[in-house]
Order: sequence, then C-alpha cells, then structure tokens
Amino acid sequence: MLHIHNMYEGGGGMGPKHPVEISLRRVDSLTVSELDDIWAVTSQYIDTGRADFEARLRTLPEVGLWQVRDGPLVGLVNFDVYPVVRQGRVTTIIFTSSVVIDERFRRRQLILKTGLRILLRTKLRRPWRPVFWLFDTFSYKSYLLLPRNLREFWPRRDQPTPPEIAAFLDQLAQQRYGANWRPETGVASRSGQKRLLPTAAPLDAAALADPDVRFFDQVNPGHRDGDRLVCLAPLTAANLTGAIARMLRF
Repeated sequence: MLHIHNMYEGGGGMGPKHPVEISLRRVDSLTVSELDDIWAVTSQYIDTGRADFEARLRTLPEVGLWQVRDGPLVGLVNFDVYPVVRQGRVTTIIFTSSVVIDERFRRRQLILKTGLRILLRTKLRRPWRPVFWLFDTFSYKSYLLLPRNLREFWPRRDQPTPPEIAAFLDQLAQQRYGANWRPETGVASRSGQKRLLPTAAPLDAAALADPDVRFFDQVNPGHRDGDRLVCLAPLTAANLTGAIARMLRF
C-alpha cells in the first residue's frame, strides 16, 4: 500500500472527495503490509525505533485505523477497553495510545469519531457501567482535545483535580506505568525510546499564546523528551455534548 501513499505526496490538503474510512481491528490481525503502512505514517512524526514501536503496539489489543478509501493509511489509535473497580463499583476504562494522524487529515475529527464508535460499542455491551477515558501524551495537540471538546476533564488549568479523581487517576496510573508514574506531578516519566520529532508539534510563540498550551508546557516540562501527561475524563452524555456538536459542525 506504500506505493499508493506516494501518489498523494505533495498534493496538499484533501477534500471531501477523499473520504476516510474507520476500522477497528485486533492488533494480532494486522498483516505485514498493514504494519508497513502504520510505520510509514508513524515515522513521520515520532522519534522511535520500529521494533520498539511495534512491541508497544502489541501491548494493547486493538487498533483503530484511518484510511482513505482506495488509498493510503493516514493514521491510527491503539486502544484497550477494560474493567476496574472504583469505590466498590465496576467502571470501564477506555485507554488510548500511539495516536498518529497525517497532518492533512487533522481537521476530519477522526479521533472524536473513533472514540464515539468505541464508546457506543462499549455501552451496548454494558450500558449500566460508567466509562472513563484514560490517555497519556507528550503532545500539546493531543491535550487540547480535552479543553476543546469536553466540559469535565483532568488535569486542567482553571481548577485543581478533585481528591477523589486524583486518587482514581493514581490507581489507574500505578497499574499502567508502575515505577514510571510520578503522582506528585501527574506525569509518567519517559521511556527513552519514544518522543515527538521536533517538527511534529513545535511550541512556538503562537502556540504558547493559548493558555491551555501554556498549562500543558508548565505541568509537563519534559514533554519534548518523551514525558507523558496522564489525563482522565468521564465519558458521560453531558460531558460529550460539546464533542458531538463539534463533530457535526465539521
């Protein structure tokens, strides 16, 4: 499929005539060709080795793929959906990682559309369970998904994380990051094997004019070296109103 990808290089932005299809797949079902395509997109933005990247990809069971119809793969999200016990009640966690999108497609709301599809599938299976979204990021662009789309999320610049949420986040992060979790800062320390390329999401004066970007830079000063801010948000109907409205506008 890489030869198809090359057909689009230098073509600028793609319009509605290039629809993007979303598919949810088991990681263990990916073919060698699909892994080649995933690496072709990832290596444009992430400074990492292919063997390390694919090993991390396989630590989560599923992947969402974004592909132009009859064309190239333009991005992916690796994810896991699993239960945890919070205050004696079973809660579902949707954990996402390794999000990469070809920059020409970043206004297509692919993350929102895929997240809503995963959430709908989750709720159809167990509608009574509360659901939270957990993710980590060393990119301010990923962090901005929260203030741009949700009413309730943590951490945030305008209010401290409530103690009960901080305790829940600590529980989840200890399970996922072990000794790399820093509860005093809310950051999972770098692995040394993965970080953004300097050109992927540079923090210039224009970006830092945004108070949410400044907040991200302040609470996660090591993001350039791969330190990850760990974030949590409840996926309730009330909290998703803004995200759904934004998706429909686009």
